[in-house]
Amino acid sequence: MFRDPNFHTVLFLLTVALSKAFTHRSINHTTTRTRTLSTTTSLMMKSNLLSIPECIERHGDSVFVDGSWHLSSRDGRKEYETGPRIKGAHFFDIDDVGTKHEKNLPHMMPSKEVFANVMDKFDITPDTDVIVYGSEGCFSIPRAFYTLRAMGHAKVHLLDGSLADWIDANGPTEAGPRESFKAEDLTTDGITKYKSSVDAINIVDINHVSNIVNSAEKSGSVIIDARSAGRFFGNEPEPRPGLRGGHMPGSKNVPFNILLDDENKKFRPKEEMVLIFKKAGVDVDTEKEIVCTCGSGVTACWLSLALEECGRDPSKTFIYDGSWIDWASDENTPVVLG
Repeated sequence: MFRDPNFHTVLFLLTVALSKAFTHRSINHTTTRTRTLSTTTSLMMKSNLLSIPECIERHGDSVFVDGSWHLSSRDGRKEYETGPRIKGAHFFDIDDVGTKHEKNLPHMMPSKEVFANVMDKFDITPDTDVIVYGSEGCFSIPRAFYTLRAMGHAKVHLLDGSLADWIDANGPTEAGPRESFKAEDLTTDGITKYKSSVDAINIVDINHVSNIVNSAEKSGSVIIDARSAGRFFGNEPEPRPGLRGGHMPGSKNVPFNILLDDENKKFRPKEEMVLIFKKAGVDVDTEKEIVCTCGSGVTACWLSLALEECGRDPSKTFIYDGSWIDWASDENTPVVLG
């Protein structure tokens, strides 16, 4: 056995050096400070996606959360309350629990106090395995997943498919009226059982993104925009009336939907996604930080998830919470057309 007396000293110093090597960023919606996902934990993670059979097998031992949200007239909450839904599932409204922003930005990350209260409402503990799912045609599920993880819940996965796929596979469901809670119903007296909530991890604000844009190639960062090419180049109007079109100087365009298979709307094979990113000028293995943005912080989470499925360490990838609504509504930010 190795018995060098200096071994433990060297090991201790190496551990300290490695712990200092990773920087961390979080956001409190006014200032940017440091905090990220655990690199050790992220490197151990094989995939955030679980197949329908895997999820059915875990039903009864896991808590299922419906994170459906739609930009259209569809109402995810109403569809959940009417049913059908996965048996025993809870409804997580990314808008309702989100922090109310002075610029009226939608579904911003919640405060850690609100998040802890939501977890208590769902009877979720830090050791609970949570599986996020959504209705067919819903593109908000990665945002709901990312919210749980960013707020400190490590044991969370995504159902790889939709509620319709679950039903087709004879997964346990329930129908009939079921009321879902609203944030105004939560008790925020400061006393919560859930103790693992944190200020949102791997989330950045307009100040952070402005620093990247102003520093240009010297910033050491890459910005990827998940919006359509038409919106990115300013050839199509934004869904929100009066909002400027175009993109942030130096940003890359990877519309989130091109990462999905045309037929089943699931991720394409890893090799195809790597090539899609490469064609857009993005190296998934770059040591630079990558900031993902979109219209309002929802489909940006598809980019982050895809990068992770391609093997990228998620501690080096960030979400611009306010995204294009935040950027384009500020008259002092530069916008590029074409």
